[in-house]
Amino acid sequence: MHISVLIPAYNCAGTIRATLETVLRQTVRPLEIIVLNDGSTDETAAILREYQPTVTVIPGKHEGAAVARNALCGQARGELLAFVDSDDLWHAKYLETRCKAYEANPGAVAFFTAHVNFVGRDANYEWETDPTSEQMGAEVIPGRDFLRRYNQSTGPFGSMSYCAVAKTAVETIGAEPFKTSGGTEDSYLMYELALLGPVVYEAMPLVAYRIIEKSLSANRLKSFGSWVKAFELMEGKYKASGDAGLQREFAVAFASKRRAYAKILMGAGKVEEARGQLRESMRTCGEGASVAKSAALLAATYLPKGLQPSWPPSVRVWSGEEEASAARPGNA
Repeated sequence: MHISVLIPAYNCAGTIRATLETVLRQTVRPLEIIVLNDGSTDETAAILREYQPTVTVIPGKHEGAAVARNALCGQARGELLAFVDSDDLWHAKYLETRCKAYEANPGAVAFFTAHVNFVGRDANYEWETDPTSEQMGAEVIPGRDFLRRYNQSTGPFGSMSYCAVAKTAVETIGAEPFKTSGGTEDSYLMYELALLGPVVYEAMPLVAYRIIEKSLSANRLKSFGSWVKAFELMEGKYKASGDAGLQREFAVAFASKRRAYAKILMGAGKVEEARGQLRESMRTCGEGASVAKSAALLAATYLPKGLQPSWPPSVRVWSGEEEASAARPGNA
């Protein structure tokens, strides 16, 4: 089978070389390695030239991850599209295991592995043991269950660096399998995939996910707003699916995301916007427990400030303790 490796690259001169080296050391060689230089202003372009023609480089202007990944999908010729971000690392057997998973599960639309986190722009990660030496088995997750699990705990499915997608699934979605911005481009794709079929998850930590300074603080107001936008874009497709179970899971997940967004809006002082999100969550999800949660939060927004809950801040900054925890293998 043929695999396309797809890498969006933006101002990643400090990490792209390490990423490409792990791709080039794969035990199964891909059909092609395509990098889209997303308008980098550092030395990224010069480094990428060193890898040509082994690596195909597409120049582009800076339009963000969604546009870059959509363009890469349009260029890919492989049956399986293996994405990796320009600062993450693959174990040498990553593509080998993706091939086996794809061939063993022809009806699946996406294939995930476990990962480890490591901290630092200049850091490296070396696997001390072979994660494939233990037969952990593959878990096939139906679309409805995947939707629920993704929204309950995004971490195991939270980066394209440990996700490979069947080209047929991308073609079914259309020219824009990635939409929105603010770090939620992948979420839109995940909601699309849940409509198309099962996904496969293997608990082998074959990807090292790099945490760097710019990712240690997060504009939660922007990211949760974009996440709600991804749900809005998908709402019509789920209503048209004819699958009552999927529709219920989507409605419950959407209401939960609106509540989370509303809390952050309250923390930012955007009271009327927060109340609007809570009212929408009650209007669009008829599940009793969900409505009760939204109603309780809505009532709390009318309390005197001294009696209101402690609303979360709109920007989250990780502490040193959180960084150390994230660096330990197995934490997502």
